[in-house]
Amino acid sequence: MAPGRLDDVRTPVTLVARDPVAALRRGEEVLDTAPEPLERSTALRLLGMAHRELGRWRSARRLLTQAAAVAARAGLDESAAHARASRLGLLMMRDGPGAVGGALGRLAGAAPSARALVLAHQGVGAAQQGRFESAVAAFDSALARADSDLDRHLLPGMLSNRGLALMYTGRLDDAAADLHSALRRTQGAGMACLRGVALQNLGCVEFRRGDFAAAAAHFAAADRLVPAARRPALRLDHVDALLAGGMSAEAGRLLAELADPEGPDRAEADIAIARLLAAKVLLGRGDHDSAYRQARRVRRAAARTSLWARLAALIEWSARCAATPGPTAGRSGRPARPGPRAGQRTPSFPDLPGSALAALPDWAAGLPAGTDETAGALARCVPTTPLGPLSLSLPAPLPSAALRALADGDHTRARRALLGRTGGAPSPGLRHLELLAHHRSHHREAAAAGARVALRGGDAALALDWIEHRHALDRAPGPCRDTAWLRLLDRCRLAHARALRGDPDARQRFADLAARLTTAQWHPGCAAPHGHTLPRHGPAAAELAERLGARAFVCYAPAPGFDAAITVVDGRARLHPLAPAGEIEAAVAGLVAAARARLLGAPPGAAPRLVDGAAEAPGVLGGAEVATAAARVDRLLFAPVADTVGDRPMVVAPAPAMQALPWGLLPGLRGREVSVVPSGRAWLAARDTARSGPPGPAGGTVRRPGGPPGTARVLLAAGRDPEGAATEVRALGRLYPHALQVTGARADVGTVLAELDGADLAHLAAHGLACAQAPMLSGLVLEDASLFAYDLECLHHVPRTTVLSACWVGGSVPAPWGTPLGMAASLLSRGGAVVVASVLPISDRGVAEAMVGFHSALAGGATPARAVADHLAGAGFLCYGAG
Repeated sequence: MAPGRLDDVRTPVTLVARDPVAALRRGEEVLDTAPEPLERSTALRLLGMAHRELGRWRSARRLLTQAAAVAARAGLDESAAHARASRLGLLMMRDGPGAVGGALGRLAGAAPSARALVLAHQGVGAAQQGRFESAVAAFDSALARADSDLDRHLLPGMLSNRGLALMYTGRLDDAAADLHSALRRTQGAGMACLRGVALQNLGCVEFRRGDFAAAAAHFAAADRLVPAARRPALRLDHVDALLAGGMSAEAGRLLAELADPEGPDRAEADIAIARLLAAKVLLGRGDHDSAYRQARRVRRAAARTSLWARLAALIEWSARCAATPGPTAGRSGRPARPGPRAGQRTPSFPDLPGSALAALPDWAAGLPAGTDETAGALARCVPTTPLGPLSLSLPAPLPSAALRALADGDHTRARRALLGRTGGAPSPGLRHLELLAHHRSHHREAAAAGARVALRGGDAALALDWIEHRHALDRAPGPCRDTAWLRLLDRCRLAHARALRGDPDARQRFADLAARLTTAQWHPGCAAPHGHTLPRHGPAAAELAERLGARAFVCYAPAPGFDAAITVVDGRARLHPLAPAGEIEAAVAGLVAAARARLLGAPPGAAPRLVDGAAEAPGVLGGAEVATAAARVDRLLFAPVADTVGDRPMVVAPAPAMQALPWGLLPGLRGREVSVVPSGRAWLAARDTARSGPPGPAGGTVRRPGGPPGTARVLLAAGRDPEGAATEVRALGRLYPHALQVTGARADVGTVLAELDGADLAHLAAHGLACAQAPMLSGLVLEDASLFAYDLECLHHVPRTTVLSACWVGGSVPAPWGTPLGMAASLLSRGGAVVVASVLPISDRGVAEAMVGFHSALAGGATPARAVADHLAGAGFLCYGAG
């Protein structure tokens, strides 16, 4: 090709692959020179292809039609054939194959030089119909018929398209190989735009392989390369990845940020994908009615046999099944009356089924759904299964195998499958609690199905084993060291500090950064390089029975749809029917509200009393109201297990709705040692930590803190507020004369974090932050800024025992599968043994005396749970962990 000329039919492919905007300018420059027909036709085709890449479908069609006409009038058969092939490919991408497929076939026979291009377009058409094996075959034929010049012009694009088709056939390794080959070829040819497309496709492959960090990196790189018109499709792929990672709320935010994902210039497939993803986001929120209507809209707009119609039907089925109330546990685990669920409404589906199994579609006959429990688990896996062919719409292989075993009634085989003893890659060792809490959603659904099957049969020990697996949370393999994420966290901290000082613009800035922090955790360093092999455990009830001693373990979170508690006492697991969950949730919320109102209305410096005495000021809720609310919760939660528990110390694994419950206010638990844990095995892990290390409050008596080697290292720190924080720390300093005290100007975030790392006992007094929308941004206000729960993930070693003398920070917000998130949860997940914190507001001055009593008890040899019961429980403090 002569410099400045466009006389090669393949040139437009290369130029558009490099930069559609530059290609547009080049075509316009050539047309301005009044070129000969060959160059004019090629320039028009170049403009049409550039317009297509930039999302201008109508003008692209017009320009490609003109290019074919110019070439045909001049007798340039090859140029005309390539222009027609590009036009037909555009129509296929925009509106689906339809009658275009036949025209492409005829064109391939009439113009041999365009045969490879025609076959590539046929592959795209087959993929749009969901016939991915046919698409792969078409791309294979195109590559086989290519001439020697194809490598330079068409090969990178064909490899990228074939890689995507291979992904949808389930051949992920072959797909990745094609896409990496495409990337190598685009880099050498300077094809930035096509490189972005290949990176986007590779991101889709990686999150289907479970590497969400690599997927996020590829999507970010693609975003810098693809033109603006392609970014909506890229964002939709990112939304699909976030849903697959269990991050429904974050996926919804990203989807809401898309500008007109259903605009007139959007491809039919992109519109269908946007609507289907929106339906899955609604499923993740629990809005089954809206999800059903959205999916039905897609199904009715699509051809009956199309992939989009079949995927829409899948989501409709999931919405109907997930909205069907599950059975609740009655006596001896028998199904009882379904109870109301707080905050939910019963959808009015025209074809609401009696059970998930009864509604199983014909195409799902081969799925592992032999019981209502396993069919329901499949339905609940739909929101976190990537969009694609129905043959790939099953949960991951191990959960699928577990569900098949459960459908056969074989719990042993199911448990073995879910733990991966028959094979499978190690689980990624993730460094962020929030990622761990959202990860492995299909495993958790399969475990929940196992729990429901066991509860239906009245087997408490087996049910507890499944529940423990559902709530399993591996400890992070080490601190986060990703500099980009840490810089983002510091920017969020700065915006929060400005917002606290009253800067109105900083509030919105903080909210925007907080939303970015969550998804930015999928960074390249978020997982340990070699993954993590899941630990092998014996039966949970047996492990707990061996270690509990005189304690009683009570699990209030058996499985969705069953209202029951499970106890392990004296080596035996028992099932205890409870009132409907809605009634319990309302009672818990009432107690929390009453206690908060009383404390917030109390005069400054008042003693932290909640359940006795009269109101301290007019309009302030009196202790009698709190006592009444506490008695109601006691009747619903403790009375059903009281005969079995007796007067034993308790280890409690609460349901999600109970994670802000001040257990020490319940009449049956006042003065009793209570340890609150995410799960039974979390308590076992905390006990192991408590027994390790030098003598200290989690594993022995504090003797001469800061003294000779082998004794506990103690940190006492106070934020600039409240007024009594520094006084509290000075008072504790008399108990711990060798402790490091950090107060005043020295108590900044950097200093406190540095001293926390490696401390054995830490006591932090400051104003507390609670953030329900972003629980990992809960924390403490220090001298310069706020220390967040996220910051604890940057420590090598958190203290074995941490006391948080601050409002609210003991409360946690449950992730979708019930895992608690927040300050206390973060400390335990990072390896802490004991955390003492309040789920209520506290008296700034009145708590100091109680804290001195608590630490004096520790120094005297009391366990943390005993010391909390005697000195802090009445003020809303809880002992988390080992106790």
